[in-house]
Amino acid sequence: MRAQSADRAHEEIQQKYLTFMLGEEEYGVPVLQVAEIVKVENLIRIPHARQYFLGLMDIRGRVLPIVDLKLKLSIQTQDEQNPQAAAATSNTSLDRAIIIEIQGRRIGLAVDQVSHVVRFPPENIDPGPPSLKTAASKFVTGVGKNDEEFVVLMNLNHLFSEEELSGLFSGAASAFTKK
Repeated sequence: MRAQSADRAHEEIQQKYLTFMLGEEEYGVPVLQVAEIVKVENLIRIPHARQYFLGLMDIRGRVLPIVDLKLKLSIQTQDEQNPQAAAATSNTSLDRAIIIEIQGRRIGLAVDQVSHVVRFPPENIDPGPPSLKTAASKFVTGVGKNDEEFVVLMNLNHLFSEEELSGLFSGAASAFTKK
């Protein structure tokens, strides 16, 4: 009886996603991969870094890389499609970072806004149309449906290449410098 209850609780937590905004779209990441949510502040910028790499941030004595998730995913909002508006708003809306764990390592994903935790049972997750099955969208698990709301669910394990991950944690953030 206890084992069934524990299994049910584990299954339910696996179906929960932390939702957040990137521009006008809502995305979700598995709660089990989220370590914490922090305010983006006191970034240490790295010269000649890739555009999506915001810098390093000290979080309670641990120095973590912070990545602009919109830039990493090549997402442009309508304001950002206008070059003058983009220059004026660059990185100003990235207020929070979701600290995630990938392969035992923590990385911060800077997002526009953190929303809430939502449960998506398997029957409420649509794998999406075939157009989602491209190499560029390998980090999309599917689309979660909750009432009239649609949330793009992400597979964080494919967000960074092995080269990026190993470079991130080799000490000098070399994977994020332009080549």
